[in-house]
Amino acid sequence: MKINELLYTTPEMTEEKLLDIIEEYRHMLTSAHLDNRLIELYYKRHETPIDNFAKVILDEYDTIQEKKSYLTKSQRDLICGFVSMCLIKMTKGDE
Repeated sequence: MKINELLYTTPEMTEEKLLDIIEEYRHMLTSAHLDNRLIELYYKRHETPIDNFAKVILDEYDTIQEKKSYLTKSQRDLICGFVSMCLIKMTKGDE
C-alpha cells in the first residue's frame, strides 16, 4: 500500500506530520549509510535536486511497494521498517 493511500484511510495522520517525524529520526538512516544511496537513486529518477530528505524516503518507500526499487533487500527492509516505525510513532502520538 502506498503512503498516500495509507494516509488517506486515516484522517488523523497527515503527510506533513509524518515528514516531521521522519526528519526527527533521520539519524537512524544516516548511521546505516543509506542516505547517500537514496539521494543517488532519487536524482537518477527525477533529475532534480533534493529539497526535503524525508520526501526522498517516502518516494523510495512507494517505489519499494511498486517493486521497482534498486536497493538491496536489506536496504529495502530498512526503509520499510523505518517508515513503519514512524507511522507507529505518529499514530501513538509519540512524536
